[in-house]
Amino acid sequence: MKGKQLCGIALASILILSGCSSTVQENGKDVLASIDGKSILADDVYTSLSSSKSGQTVLFNYVLEKLVEEKFPVTSDMKENASQIIENIQANYKSQYGDEADAQLESALAQGGYKDIDAYEQSLIQSLQYSEFIKKYVKDNFDEVYDDYYKQESPRIMSIIKVSMNDVSNPTSEETEKLKEVQNLLKTDKSFADIATSYSDDSSSNAKGNIGVVDSTLDLTSKYGEDVEKAAFSLKEGKVSKGIKGTDGYYFLHCVSTDKAKIKEELKTVDIDSPLLAYDNYLMYFAFNSYKLTYKDDNMKKQVETVVNEALKAREEERGNSK
Repeated sequence: MKGKQLCGIALASILILSGCSSTVQENGKDVLASIDGKSILADDVYTSLSSSKSGQTVLFNYVLEKLVEEKFPVTSDMKENASQIIENIQANYKSQYGDEADAQLESALAQGGYKDIDAYEQSLIQSLQYSEFIKKYVKDNFDEVYDDYYKQESPRIMSIIKVSMNDVSNPTSEETEKLKEVQNLLKTDKSFADIATSYSDDSSSNAKGNIGVVDSTLDLTSKYGEDVEKAAFSLKEGKVSKGIKGTDGYYFLHCVSTDKAKIKEELKTVDIDSPLLAYDNYLMYFAFNSYKLTYKDDNMKKQVETVVNEALKAREEERGNSK
């Protein structure tokens, strides 16, 4: 397929929304649209598009989309996962808004640029395809990706104890007593894991307080508060924090390990929730380059490669020319 033809397909849906036609030819050239009798030719659009950075990005994104669709077709599991997410969203809106749930959800979807819930579900499926695309690259290049991840993110394995309070500024006598009891126990030889199991009000108590590998891809602030996140990254291995005041109680953190080999073992099973898929926005360009694509249009090849090369150059510059 010629590059200008590929470009025409990529733009077709946009032009159709404007009431234009893309089914005829003029002097042997594809007509994408016509305005007041004047034709918009695929050749002209392609030339214009490929001469600008934004146009080059459109070309790259289209080729990337087709690559992902070809190599990672939609599966029943993807459909089921997306459907489950939709059901959960609808249930949450129903619980929160009652009879206004549909209207509220429709408004939220519109603000996000989605026509309806079906369009959003389709975007979820596409995201799952993309995740499989990145996941394969990470699995195929695990050691290299992990080494970079460890260097960039300084991950650590963390555990947490939460002492809940309805009003942190005015705790009840029972809440205050529990907080003091936890503080005193942390000064003894009793393990942090045992204390978390017996006393923590966090859901992680079932896992002895373990919240797993922590890095910037895990948004601790939204769940525990900004002070907890700051403390998580400042603690040295083996250390336990003082009580950290949150909006709904006090938290104690334990930095279990920062050992590279131990954390690597924790992350050896690569699934779509792995932080290795999310820590580097440039991974998609490495994954893209791992496939050998055949171009029948040299200019198309040049434009796509320009986007990839410039992105990887930007990555090096952001890291001070380090990999």
